Amino acid sequence: MGGHDMSRMPVLFGVHNHQPLGNLNQVIERLTNTCYLPFLRAVSSASWFSFSIHVSGTLLTWWEENDTAVIDLMGDMADRGQIELLGGGFYEPVLAAISREDRKEQILKLSEYLERRFGQRPRGVWLTERVWEDQIIEDLLDADIKFIILDDWHFLVTGFRKEDLHGYYLTESGGETLAVFPIDQTLRYCIPFLSINELEIYLRQVAAKGKMAIYVDDGEKFGAWPGTHKRVFEDGWLDDFLESVSRWKDEFIELTTFSQVMSKIPASGICYLSNASYDEMEQWALPAGNILQLQQLIRSLGPKAKGIYRPFLRGGHWKNFFVKYPESNYMHKRTSAVSRMSFSTRLPDRQVRDYILSAQCNDAYWHGIFGGLYLPHLRNAVWQSILKAEAGLRKGQDLSIDESDINRDGLPEVVVTSGDACSVFEPHSGGQLVEFSLFDHPNNYCNTLTRRFESYHQPLRKFMESGTYDNNAESSEGVSSIHTLTRVPDLSLLDELIYDWYSRNSFIDHFFDPAATLDDFRRCDFREWGDFANQPFEYNIDQGTIVFVRDGGLYAPGSPKRPVCLTKSFIFKNKGMSVNVQYIIKNKSNDLINCRFGVEWNVFPAFLALGNGKVLVKGQEQNFSSPWEQTGDKIAFVDRAIEAELHIDLGRDITVWGFPVNTVAQSESGYEKTVQAISIMAHQELVLEPGEELQQGITWQMETAALKSAFIL
Repeated sequence: MGGHDMSRMPVLFGVHNHQPLGNLNQVIERLTNTCYLPFLRAVSSASWFSFSIHVSGTLLTWWEENDTAVIDLMGDMADRGQIELLGGGFYEPVLAAISREDRKEQILKLSEYLERRFGQRPRGVWLTERVWEDQIIEDLLDADIKFIILDDWHFLVTGFRKEDLHGYYLTESGGETLAVFPIDQTLRYCIPFLSINELEIYLRQVAAKGKMAIYVDDGEKFGAWPGTHKRVFEDGWLDDFLESVSRWKDEFIELTTFSQVMSKIPASGICYLSNASYDEMEQWALPAGNILQLQQLIRSLGPKAKGIYRPFLRGGHWKNFFVKYPESNYMHKRTSAVSRMSFSTRLPDRQVRDYILSAQCNDAYWHGIFGGLYLPHLRNAVWQSILKAEAGLRKGQDLSIDESDINRDGLPEVVVTSGDACSVFEPHSGGQLVEFSLFDHPNNYCNTLTRRFESYHQPLRKFMESGTYDNNAESSEGVSSIHTLTRVPDLSLLDELIYDWYSRNSFIDHFFDPAATLDDFRRCDFREWGDFANQPFEYNIDQGTIVFVRDGGLYAPGSPKRPVCLTKSFIFKNKGMSVNVQYIIKNKSNDLINCRFGVEWNVFPAFLALGNGKVLVKGQEQNFSSPWEQTGDKIAFVDRAIEAELHIDLGRDITVWGFPVNTVAQSESGYEKTVQAISIMAHQELVLEPGEELQQGITWQMETAALKSAFIL
């Protein structure tokens, strides 16, 4: 490696490969064989092709366990100096969204793995989803990281000009500097979608100005994105690309790596960047209505103004997903609480720490054009990691009931924990059960998702109503890009565009119109008369019991408020694995009350993520893929995958309504209907004279093989 040959333009080429925690084995296997392996085989045979590669720890771990071919190939290339390995957080967390201790541990874990496995310690990191906040600088420097790779968008929104971004900049914190490389968006949109000829024209333009070219993007663009396998491999794009690059390198480019550039070429200047991610991510982080307004504003500019003003029209920032989706916020806050708990023991358990770090994998915490949070198996994987970590920390503990503000919204939750299970209630919202988790057979039965309006529902609805489909997506990536796939949706989805007025939790109390039907319940429009479902309850904790009380009322159409007092007491037994619930409803008005009273549960049995289970009402199996009505006294969710059963015993025969809670979300391949929970409401006629009260007992309990044998003994 002599001095830099000024006659040739440095070209930095990099790929980032990642698969989410909990992604299906067959999916990763398919991607490995149709994308990761063929791409690396092709470039490794062109040994002069120097490039950088980042692979997340989740994907490396999968390869270690299932197929080491890719790792062996990377090892060969590392040995001969063809690749520079990029680091990052091992489990691909959003670094700005985790604590400093966790951040350093994540980075060091990947750096140490790469050094151990490939003999190369990374000097730079690929930043997950390019979520930048300058609070991470010092932790990167502490972990011995010298450079980071971001999008040119981060620079443009801060005020840099595009023509000045063909080089790297230095930023600082605490007196130490970190190099920042901006990825050229034009190259990202070019490769592999445009012709080699167009790519060459652009590279020559940059070279003529004596600059450098920086490209790093998802490795999945080379065979995994829709249509790309045919283009890249079968139609010969990759062969043409390598053949052309080998020609260009003799003439005007020099393939190099980030570390080599830093040792030979000075920085272009200093930079201080605003909190940012890539453009689309910033839009996705906004509330749905704001996304539509922003897109409308961008469209109204016209092409010329768009070129100038586009960087000043941007969305929100990544952490707003915690505001937009309380389910994501809850997982995030539970993970950080378990992480803090692990440090309070004398010597943190390695296995426990590893589960905590894996729960920080970013994919299940957000939603854009990919499933993310909307994919139950990804949320389930995060929950399994949280619960396995907590199981290790709580082993053998007795039952305790505490107050704690888990989701950090300033209002206390009531938390019931033992070495076996965890239940969490929200007094300020209906006294609802918001988490019911088993540690030993890890599953959170409240890992549900509420149905909400998403910005892409608007073009879908328009299409259904008018037959014309406008995808609205603003993008310059051309037809082959994943952001603008033209999809013709399935008309039956219109019937699933339903939005909930309360969160899909459990023990939700409804007083409603006797004429309401099962379909009204599915549509979340069953004419609620009571003010209990998501309103505040008073509560007190007495030994192993929590008592929730609300003096509320019924508002039947055309009559004044009728005061009603609802008391529900939760009595915990068997380390919280069994709960007796006593309901008392008292008519405090001077009039007769006549309505229906129901208790609703939204349950996430493990089989929604793992398969192999069923729902029974009074011992009869229900087809839970469509709504049903039954009469019975017992409901059971049987999970063979985790060998556990959840039983709800109503004490007597009563009407049970059930339906799958479906969401309609955008994905790579179009619109997908996904079951996010099974909703059940057990309801009965409620007729109370003035001063009269109804009492009802319900038990909610877990059965596992271990418990059954314990009872037999």
